[in-house]
Amino acid sequence: MRDYAKLQKDINKTLGIDLTAYKEQQMRRRINQWLDRHKLSSYEDLIRTITSDREHREKFVEYLTINTSSFFRDARVFDVIEDVVLPAVSKRGRPRIWSAGASIGAEIYSIAILMKEARLTPGMLLATDIDEAVLEKAKAGIYLPSQVNGIDPQYLEKYFTQTEKGNWAIAQSLKDMVVFRQHDLLKDPYERNFDLILCRNVFIYFTTDTQRRLITNFVQSLNPAGYFVVGSAEQIMDPTSFGLQRVSYCIYQKPA
Repeated sequence: MRDYAKLQKDINKTLGIDLTAYKEQQMRRRINQWLDRHKLSSYEDLIRTITSDREHREKFVEYLTINTSSFFRDARVFDVIEDVVLPAVSKRGRPRIWSAGASIGAEIYSIAILMKEARLTPGMLLATDIDEAVLEKAKAGIYLPSQVNGIDPQYLEKYFTQTEKGNWAIAQSLKDMVVFRQHDLLKDPYERNFDLILCRNVFIYFTTDTQRRLITNFVQSLNPAGYFVVGSAEQIMDPTSFGLQRVSYCIYQKPA
């Protein structure tokens, strides 16, 4: 039996994840694929398994929260971040920057690399995610060869060291720049006074009402003249209704 409404309640009770905020068809399909993959016969069977098997629970949460990321993802966006956004926010002092839904840390480390290259000093580089297991991977900073494909070879040589297993370890100097924290965008309070917030390829999984609520929260967390960056499939149709103005592809600014 696959009673999705009951599953929503059970997942919230067991994992603290509110599935009602996510697009139902998309999330139901993902969960059904998980059941088929692990030969679980029902939603009840899934709940029993994640309650009794810690390893299964951790893998399911990582799967459910859709952890995908890559270094310098979408060159058009990072070109503007490098040439316009980071110099602008650094003129006002040491900028506070937040990567929300940070996944494996590729995004925040990309920002750290650009700041190192430009000799800019952040006030804070914060990376958050709901999934504690993936945050541990981000903190470790060890990446498969496929995960560093998008990095300029000069950056790879300068900021990474190849391990004996053929993976790539990011420099300790970059890891020291970043603060990683577990954070649930749907439940936890949002820290304030950021000059740049990136939340990319996260909104697409949420309902329209949830998206609006999250965008409102992010805008409140921005300093005046701060920038907000979303994913390529998440363009904000009416940015002025949130107190934003579009300045470039995927990039918005809160008026000063």
